[in-house]
Amino acid sequence: MAASAAPQHQSASLFFDSARACKEWVKTLPQTNVAQAQQKIVDALRNLNSSGDIVPLERLTCMELLRAKVAQLLATQRARFAGKTIPLPHGDAAAWKISGSVVAEMEAGYRRCWVDAEAAEAPLSAHAALIIQRTLRYLGLQMLVAGFVHRAFDGVLWRRLHQQWLEAEARHLTTKRVKDSIGAIDGYSTIERAYTDVLLWQAANVYALSSRQIDFVDAVLRRFGHKVSVDSEFLANPAEPALSVDVLMPCGASFEPVKAATGNMRALDVAALAKSLKRRIQKLARGEDPVMLDLPAEWSIAEASQLLARLYKLWCEGAPEGARSTRPRAKEAILAFGIADTHFFVSGNPFVQPGVSNQLTRKEMADIELFGKVSEATIRARYAEFNYGTETWSLVAGYADGLRLQRPSSSAQALAIGKLVSVKLGKDDAFHLFVISELMEDLADNIEVTLAKLPGKPEAIAVRAAESRGRMPNYVQGFRLPPDDPSGSAETLVVPAKLVQQGRGIDIFHRAHGTPKEVTALEFIERGGDFDRLTIR
Repeated sequence: MAASAAPQHQSASLFFDSARACKEWVKTLPQTNVAQAQQKIVDALRNLNSSGDIVPLERLTCMELLRAKVAQLLATQRARFAGKTIPLPHGDAAAWKISGSVVAEMEAGYRRCWVDAEAAEAPLSAHAALIIQRTLRYLGLQMLVAGFVHRAFDGVLWRRLHQQWLEAEARHLTTKRVKDSIGAIDGYSTIERAYTDVLLWQAANVYALSSRQIDFVDAVLRRFGHKVSVDSEFLANPAEPALSVDVLMPCGASFEPVKAATGNMRALDVAALAKSLKRRIQKLARGEDPVMLDLPAEWSIAEASQLLARLYKLWCEGAPEGARSTRPRAKEAILAFGIADTHFFVSGNPFVQPGVSNQLTRKEMADIELFGKVSEATIRARYAEFNYGTETWSLVAGYADGLRLQRPSSSAQALAIGKLVSVKLGKDDAFHLFVISELMEDLADNIEVTLAKLPGKPEAIAVRAAESRGRMPNYVQGFRLPPDDPSGSAETLVVPAKLVQQGRGIDIFHRAHGTPKEVTALEFIERGGDFDRLTIR
């Protein structure tokens, strides 16, 4: 049997015992309190899934009626987690747990329908393809709900997913079309589409995606996911590994040499998907608007091209060689978080508005009179007033252009994909800029963080939007990143998020130069959680 059903017990009282009653019950759910509505659905589903007092076809119809409401509530709750940091605050953690329970009970409900469909002379046998397709969707959603908050999930979900696929294969149902007004653009889907969507989602590594990037990947999969198939006749050149999956293992798809999709291995034919993605990457390189290429709006050409190229690499070519880890040259790293703290440690001084004299305190003047200079103790005491601080984390691995670290349990830092971090390795090393590129909180609440290094040695500067001179003349902290190779990459600036728009002016003040300089924001290279990185002219 592909999957087991929830235990069968006689229910003391059902929330509803027919499709008509279910439809009316859904109307009574709270309209504004999402978590409360989800909890009511969880309670109703647990009752329904354990009851034997409902006709099989009515049970399936109830599940279909609940499906639309569950999708609506999940989308609303999904927005709640957009931009959230981890570890989650208590209230958000409780809301996330309820969302996970909803999709888990939906999966259990469809598995119960599957048991009914397998029964002798069962009226649900004609709906076998739909039931398996729905089960796969909710297995995938459980993985995604965990991924939304960068939380690991139990590998048993993979086993159940592969078992359902094998059941569909045995019954020759993998390509049978079923209605799906929620998960498909054209209103139809297949078991194969549901299965490959889960595999592609996990191959895209949701733990390395911000909320905004998750929405981008979702849009790409909805538009182009139908171009992927599980082809039993698909042959791969052993020298060119194919995206494949071992259906007997609790894991997803990866690039492995596959001679044929036989036995326990299945290869994904991504040739058509690769062609579509590559064509769009090429058109983006020529400056075409992402919207005209069926890509999400409000993405710059550089951003869309960068993320699409990443998906092409992960889905169609395999992970880049640069992702291989190396032995760390230090056991620990010193971290500072955010632009303000990083600016202090890169510059070595508190931030002062350009043009404002840095007046000495009474203690500093007393030190000069007594010692001829400001004492180290006075300097440390003054710096302490600004509450700038660092944390020391364990270094797990090093990469060609990044680091992987273990967050200590004593850390007070809340983490998010795209957050700016500065890192110093060793006592004599300088701080360099990194961005959080991947987060993973395991089932034991341990958090590992992967950081991607921004190119160039940072120079602390002051920046402001040029058009704000008359209205808001104050500067804020920023960084100049000169190119590592003078003949290679362009100079970039790191500024607070949403400080400036593309094509607008930026005033830059560098204390070494002594006078402000106006430049133009040319193109956004990266939009982080608390910063933007852009080219200038």
